[in-house]
Amino acid sequence: MNSLLRRFNVYGDFWMRYLFFAARWCPWFLEPALTWAMGAVFFLALKKTRFTVAANLAVVRPGQTLWQYVKDTFCVILNYGWTLADMAHVRLGDEVIDWEVSGQRHLDGLAQAGAGAVILTAHMGNYDVAAPMFARRLKRRIHTVRVPDRHDETQEFMKERRVENNSEWLTVHYNEPGGMLAVELTRLLQEGELVAIQGDRVLFDVSARPAEFRDGITWQLPRGPFLLALVARVPIVPVFIVRIGWRRYRAIAHEPFQWTGDPRDKNAAQNAAARWWSACLRKVVEQHWYQWFVFERVFERQSIHDDEES
Repeated sequence: MNSLLRRFNVYGDFWMRYLFFAARWCPWFLEPALTWAMGAVFFLALKKTRFTVAANLAVVRPGQTLWQYVKDTFCVILNYGWTLADMAHVRLGDEVIDWEVSGQRHLDGLAQAGAGAVILTAHMGNYDVAAPMFARRLKRRIHTVRVPDRHDETQEFMKERRVENNSEWLTVHYNEPGGMLAVELTRLLQEGELVAIQGDRVLFDVSARPAEFRDGITWQLPRGPFLLALVARVPIVPVFIVRIGWRRYRAIAHEPFQWTGDPRDKNAAQNAAARWWSACLRKVVEQHWYQWFVFERVFERQSIHDDEES
């Protein structure tokens, strides 16, 4: 009985199976109504998630009224539902997504064969859909890094969907506890491959580095992308995916970062990278807060100490 009920948990595979079933059979003109309805159901049912999203928004968008935070939280959950629906369509082989790119000049270097880079992004827009699109346009293989789903049944189901929708230009790596993924990714970068990582939240045993969001407030950022880029001596290219309408997305690229100081000074290099990424990420999150899909508390009200050991 516990195993059965577990599948109906918010992280259970029932909801993902339902999502793919609806994407396959629901008429397109009913999809907006169904998405709104399911967004409302999850908004009302997930009390802890509501409070967590509202707490994050209170830092990102301070000074709002309580009613505004309620509406903003629903907006985040609803947009997340839209991106999941679009992801399901793509996994089913539907060519329904339109793309546009902002900051193309920052991406030009990625098209050069043999030039490795870390593509750093956030839980925004539609990361799952954007990665294969970028790989096809660049005509270069992209290695994406994912945290495994929290339930084994969900993880297995989603892995099957990714295999069915597999691309010759895309390889998915799972950051599982106790693995040697960092070694493998470093090797790939040194061989001139592209590695895409989400760098806006810390889960499970991922090593964290605190960074200042604003005076008196810090957030935890994953240390891995900064260390990978330092060891492999490759640039970090920030790319954010934003949903701008019905099945339409924009990829926004920013100025790359590469440590030019002493490569042996890992602490200084990681501090510089964390400060740069924090400023870049903060700007995008503040502008596109309604598409920042982080459902864990990420902010702490304390001072940051830069004398942390690497």
